[in-house]
Amino acid sequence: MKRRAAIALALSILLLLIFITLVGWEDVLDSIERASLPVYAVAVLGSLGTLVFRSAVWHRVLIVVDKRRPYWLVGLIFATASFIKYVTPYGQIASGVGNAAIVNRYTGTSYEESLAAVVSADALTYMPYYTFGFVGLLYVFGRLPPPIDPRPYILPSITVLGAVVVGAALLWWGRSRLANAFVTALLGVRRLVARVSPKLAQRLTRENIENRLEGFAVTLELVSRDRRAMGIAMVAAHLGWLGLALALYASASAVGSPIPFGVALLVVALSKIGFIVPTPGGLGGVEATLAASVYLLAPSAVGMTVATATAIAILYRFATYWFTIAVGGTASLGLTVLDPQPPVSE
Repeated sequence: MKRRAAIALALSILLLLIFITLVGWEDVLDSIERASLPVYAVAVLGSLGTLVFRSAVWHRVLIVVDKRRPYWLVGLIFATASFIKYVTPYGQIASGVGNAAIVNRYTGTSYEESLAAVVSADALTYMPYYTFGFVGLLYVFGRLPPPIDPRPYILPSITVLGAVVVGAALLWWGRSRLANAFVTALLGVRRLVARVSPKLAQRLTRENIENRLEGFAVTLELVSRDRRAMGIAMVAAHLGWLGLALALYASASAVGSPIPFGVALLVVALSKIGFIVPTPGGLGGVEATLAASVYLLAPSAVGMTVATATAIAILYRFATYWFTIAVGGTASLGLTVLDPQPPVSE
């Protein structure tokens, strides 16, 4: 597992270097060298704020599903989970199951409650991409004239948004059928699982799976009903997301090509598109998306070039992605020191 993650990370860095070379690495490095360190320090502080407030989201949700835990412990767990999410391919999508195992391991919360907490927290932290992203969209296209012609993008955007809403509604209304299909699928692969782990296959009974799903559903319902706690968590999630926008805004200001904060809001929201690339943390894809978005959406008065936009994207990712990996890696070592024993199988 570690070897595959290391190989994927190395290939991602190679992809990023190819992208920088195509843009013109000399011009990109020149822009980075001109960056003001005191201004860029604000970007790192913004990223740190994101970690603090997103840890607060986890802390609040875990209080609802189980009991109050020390904030420092939840912070270490969240940082460790973020580290794993950022160093594994498709970690943004597939990390929930692993993160729930981490929460279960270090808090003693049942696995289904841990998974419900992680799913709820992730939903809250992703919400600002739409709320603040929409604010940024209104700002950008409210300018006269807008930086780009919006007409070719209106219909595709409405289609994608409609598909997301309809898909979410169908999943919610058909959740019972979806749960039954999930149980049937697990029972269908029981024989294959038995060849790898007979002990795990013994737990794949219909009764056990249905009890786990019921516990997960009950916990999700409990979380959704606590409006006060979810309101606090939602505020923390939005404050944490603003830290990302601040990091991008400070990165652009550091290289002497400041962009409006409204543009930063929209660009950070659009950066999620880059995570489609199957690399750890969307490495390469996110940088390309950020650079293209900054270049296209920056006001003409800024005189933004492709090389400068790429430098801004790289600085932003150093302050967010690589900084999070450093903090998360340190946090994972801290958890290992606090609890050096390997997990005990149920």
